[in-house]
Parts: sequence; C-alpha cells; structure tokens
Amino acid sequence: MDIFKTDDTLFQAFTDSVEDILSEIRDYAKEDDVAVIQKFISNFRMKTEEFFREDRKLNVGVVGQAKAGKSSFLNTLLFEGKEVLPKASTPKTAVLTKMEYSEENVIRVDYYSPEDWEVIEDNAMVDQDDEIYASARELVDMVRHSGLDPLPYLEMGEEEIHFDKYEDLLNSLNDYVGEDGRFTPIVESVTLFLNKEEFRGLSVVDTPGLNDPIASRTIRTREFMELCDVVFFLSQSGSFLDKSDWILLSSQLPQKGVKRLVLIASKYDSGVRDVLRVPDEDDIFGEDENTADTIPKACRLIQRKLEKRTKRKVSEFVKDLEKRGSEPELIEVIRQCEKPILVSAMAYNMTGKPEEEYSAEERNVYRALKNFSADIQSDLRLLGNFDAVRNLFDEVVAEKESILEQKAGSFVPTAAEELRGYLEGFVNKTAQRIQMLEGNDRDQLLAQKNEMSSRMESIRADILSVFGELKARLETEKAESLRELRELGKEYLEIRERTGTVTRTGSYTTGRFIFKKTHTYTYEDHYSYCLASDAAENLKKYAVESSNHAEEVFTEALQITEVKRKLLNIVVNNFDMGSENYDSSLFRIMVEETVASIEFPALDLDISKEMDGITGKFTGELTSGSQKTELGMALSNAISRMFEEISRKLTTEVRSFKDSLDQIAAAVQDRLLENITAELESLIEQCENKEKEIAGYQAYATILKNQLKRL
Repeated sequence: MDIFKTDDTLFQAFTDSVEDILSEIRDYAKEDDVAVIQKFISNFRMKTEEFFREDRKLNVGVVGQAKAGKSSFLNTLLFEGKEVLPKASTPKTAVLTKMEYSEENVIRVDYYSPEDWEVIEDNAMVDQDDEIYASARELVDMVRHSGLDPLPYLEMGEEEIHFDKYEDLLNSLNDYVGEDGRFTPIVESVTLFLNKEEFRGLSVVDTPGLNDPIASRTIRTREFMELCDVVFFLSQSGSFLDKSDWILLSSQLPQKGVKRLVLIASKYDSGVRDVLRVPDEDDIFGEDENTADTIPKACRLIQRKLEKRTKRKVSEFVKDLEKRGSEPELIEVIRQCEKPILVSAMAYNMTGKPEEEYSAEERNVYRALKNFSADIQSDLRLLGNFDAVRNLFDEVVAEKESILEQKAGSFVPTAAEELRGYLEGFVNKTAQRIQMLEGNDRDQLLAQKNEMSSRMESIRADILSVFGELKARLETEKAESLRELRELGKEYLEIRERTGTVTRTGSYTTGRFIFKKTHTYTYEDHYSYCLASDAAENLKKYAVESSNHAEEVFTEALQITEVKRKLLNIVVNNFDMGSENYDSSLFRIMVEETVASIEFPALDLDISKEMDGITGKFTGELTSGSQKTELGMALSNAISRMFEEISRKLTTEVRSFKDSLDQIAAAVQDRLLENITAELESLIEQCENKEKEIAGYQAYATILKNQLKRL
C-alpha cells in the first residue's frame, strides 16, 4: 500500500461530517464550544495534509526532562559518541533541534520573531520567581552580557550555515544551541541537514521538553509531538519515572498518532553505582536484595527493580485509560513501555577507549566501577547496552511503511474519539445550565451573585488559611528533616575495617657447631586496613538518601488529596448554588487543575568534588593508624559539607516553594471569583426569557446526543 497515494475521500468525508455538526450546533452553542470544534477541524486538516505530503518522513522524537541525557543519547546513537549536539543543562538553553537527510550539510537556524522576543522582554521585566519570568530574565541577561544586538537576527527570521566536516558542525552548532552559545538565547529551533544515509526518510528531533518555560518553544514542541510517529522517552535510572517524569509521559505527552513509544532508562551506570558495595566477610552478602558486589549482579538488580516499577505504573495507567474508554490502539502504545531499555551513553563511549583519553567525568566513573569488575571492558559494554537501542532503532526504521500505514488507518478513528470527548463535555455543561435555570429564577441568581460578592472576603480568608497551614507544615517538616539528615550523616561516618592476610617467612636454628642447621618456614600475618572506596561509598549513599529525604519534605507537607478536599469544602461551605451536582461540576475541575499545577522541586546534590577529595587523596590499603584517622577526618568533613549544602538547598527551595504557594493561592481566588461571576451573569441574563433559554439548551443537548450516537 502506497500511503502517499491514499484516496483522501475518507478524510474529506469526516471533515464534512464535522462541518455538518458545527452547522447544526452553531445556533445553539456558546462561542467557546464553536471555537473548540473549529480548532479541531483546523488541526485535523493540518495533520492529514502534513502526513500525506510526498516527502513525508518518519518523525522520531526524543523526549525527557532536563538532564535526562537526551543529547548524549542521540550523540551515541547517531554520531558514534561524538559530541555533535551540545548538552543543555537548563530548560532555557534547550533548543528544539531537528535532524534530517540532505545532499548538502547545512544548519538552518530559526530565530524568535520580533513579536516573540518582545513578549520575552516584557516577561523579563516581571519581578516574580515564576519559571516563565525567571527564564525570560536569564535569556535577556545572556543577550546583554554577550553584547549581541538581537534585532537584525530576529528580523531575518532564519539563517543557513554550510559546513563540510563534523568539526565545523561542532564549532558552528555550539554558537546556536550550546549552553553558552552566543546566539542561543534568541534561537527558537535548529534543523541539521546532514549528508548521512542513516537520516534518509527520517526526521529526528531532540526536544527541549513539554514543560519548557518559553511559551513559543513549548508550542513548537507540542506541534511536532502532534505529528510524531515514534517517541523515545528518557528517564534517569537513578530517579526513574519520578513524579515529574510520569506527569510528562502520561499527561503532557500528546498520545494522538504516536505508534511506537520506547521507554529508555538513561544513565544506567549511575543507577548501578548506587547499589555497588564491597561485601563484608561477616555478611551473608548474597541475601542482601538491595546491594551487589559485581557489576553484572548490580545490573540484574537494577533491571529487576526498574522493570517492576514500570510494570506497576503502566498497569495503573492502562486501567485508567480503559475506564475512560480510550482507543485500544492508544492502550497498546502505552503497553509497549512495560519493559524499558537500560542504557549508559557514557559507559558505551568509554568501551575500547584508552584510559588516558577519558574525560574527567569518565575517569570518575571508571574509578568507581573498576573495583567491582573482573573484566571492565565487558562490564562497560553491559552498562552501555546501546546495541539493544540500535537494533530497535533499525527495526523502527525498517518498519517505516508499516508504521505510517497504521497511522494512516487510525486518523479517522482517533479523531472521532477526540471529537466524542468534546461533544460529551458539551452535553454535561448544557445539563448543568438547564439544572441551574430550572432550580432558580432571576432574583434568586442575583441574590446568589450579591451573596457571593459579600462572601468573597470570607472565601479569600479561608483559602489563605488553607495555604497558610501548608506553609506552616512545610516549615515543620523542614526542621524535622534537617534534624534527621544530621542524624543520618552520623550513620555514614564509620568506615568499615577490613582484615587482610600477608604471608611472611621466618627462620630458626637447631643443633650446634657443625651440626647447626637453619630452618625456614612461612606463616600468615593478619592485619586490619581501610579502603577509600568504602568512604566514597558512604558519601554516595548519604547523597542519595539525603536528597530523597529532603524531597519528601514537600510531599509530606502537601497531602494533595487533602488540599483538594479543603478547597472544595470552602466552596461548599460558602455557597448554596441550588444543586450539589452543580457545585461539584463547576469547581472540581478548577480545583483539580490548580492543585495539579503545584510542582515539587527536585534536589540534586553534586558530590563530585567530595568524591575526588577522598579517592584522589587516598589509594590502596590504609593500614597505619594515622592513615585511618586522616581518612575518617576527610569523610567527616565531606559529610559535614554535604549536610550544609543540602540544608542550604532545602532552605532555599522551601522559601521559593512558599512564594509559589502564595501565587497559587492568589490564582485560586481570582479564578474562583472570575468563573462564578461569569457563570452567574450569563444565567441571570438568560432568566429574562427563562423558558426559551431552557428550550434552547434542551434542543442543543438533543442535537449533541444524536451526533454522539452517529459517531
């Protein structure tokens, strides 16, 4: 089947049917409902026209949070480990980068439009800690410090840079997408046209993420994801599928049209290092389910844990989709994630490379791993695991026609399901309005509006009280956590003493004079010693535990279900809107969305300096008392500094989080007042001709229900 010659009669027929629905409801529907259907028709046309282009490529997206290792993953997969795509450690410098085949090697740079940059400059003037405003300030500061005049580039819109070799590409690309690139702050997206056969028929995109603080880049990313056929979703092994990852995967990632979803557990070496430890002779080490003494054992342990976690999360998600009546194809796409692929780009790139060519970061990893390996090259290949990714990538490319055929066949069913969701929502809203009009007259609604105005101060006070309690609980949890973190540090101060054995030679003499004879013998001498790797292991475990412990401050202080219940109770206790169903339907979604917008911070602790202070200074077996004391002091000082750092970060994050709660509380108040006022004013106007309005809503509901039966 040649999908590019597919008769578009089916798509035109579907579009016509939706146009008919729009025509039927236009005289009864509110403007918002009409706008939703108009946008739906526009999006459907855009997606089908884009899909059935003569030069349609297989769109492959790489998605994940900042620091998930997307650029390293793509460099290893597509560029043999060469750092073609620079790392972007923060969302503000994470530019959407697309790679496609071309006979000429060209970088096409798309700059922000002057209008977009004007919005960014306006946001930079807002003195708030919100991520949108903070990122805008950073972008504007980057331009100011670089001395760049952005206007000529913004007005130019796009620019093409030709290159011959990867070295030229690297030098040029870093200026436009590198963290400190001269043009990075004014670049919206970049396309690399490469004369590499591997890219023929493909469009591979390194996305900045769907939670990008720059609105226009988020829109570009979402537009691409709407057209995506295959998605590689990256999540760090050390914090695999955490709350932010799962929100991104299950809620923000548009599932429409994605036919293959591959879950990648990145930075596998980091997860493995978290469970490696040297066994104690007195331990029954094989019975410890949470640690391992060799890299292969640690790999099996981490793989088992991550697969178990993924299976549980995917199962919960599938059940939720089934309850919602989602398309079987979408459910099947999600089920593809049940078995993640665990990879380490760094370990793979270290394979076969001489140790003297390692970067500083690679040397640290090598030192941490070599004590647990009988064959370090074999273990690095095991950790790298990129053959599995390459095989799957090649398989996806080979199945391009089949994937696109499936997508072509699913356009109408997927769109019909989306349309059904919109129409059902219209039916529910219409039923609510009928219920309100039937249960109230104009005077009653007007009285409720006046009552609402008089009660708003009480509502504001109640909302502030809820968020005030949260902030107080946050401080309590922070104080308790710091106390526990200090105690936790003491547990890692002790360095285990090991026992070694050395074979020595002695002698003794028997007989006298000419009968004198010297005898030699060997014996084992036992001694105690310490290893710097054990102290480094203590540091690593303290870093992981303290970070997790600190992050729990936020989840423990803000019990999400409890917050939702309290906010809904404020509405119920302050208003009598004539119907329990009305109360619930009007405010529950608003409260859900408001609480869902609360993002818990992640506290990363960089311990590389502390690790270097241990492993760089102490080597081999430390046998003398002075050496052991010195190692103990170094460990104690390192843990003390780490405690101070995590305390500082936690205090800063708590302060920032409390500020964000103030903004959320204010937003709740504003949205509450705005939504209630608009709804009541609309209903009051309709009470002027109540029977006619009810008849109109009933006719609208009948049309919608009839259309739903036909879908």
